[in-house]
Amino acid sequence: MTRTTSRIAYKEINEDGTVISQSDYIKSFVYDIPHHDKDFGITLRELTRVTGFDINAVSGRVNELKKNGHVEECSKRKCRITGRLVTPVTYVTE
Repeated sequence: MTRTTSRIAYKEINEDGTVISQSDYIKSFVYDIPHHDKDFGITLRELTRVTGFDINAVSGRVNELKKNGHVEECSKRKCRITGRLVTPVTYVTE
């Protein structure tokens, strides 16, 4: 269940263009990850590290990018930051 403060915060950043700029910034990092790399894709924690955004912002923007067909999930691999088995994302190839 989404808290009222989360909905208000999302509405504010959506109205001021923050969501769009965060999405574009995150998408640019996802698109820079080569598909031929055996550990391809990028995890949310890796995106957090390279963008400087909080994990909740990265997670929200990646979910939107997945929903809009810009990124997709890859095969599971260990995160380079946490060492945990996770599902990274990559750009959608046409």
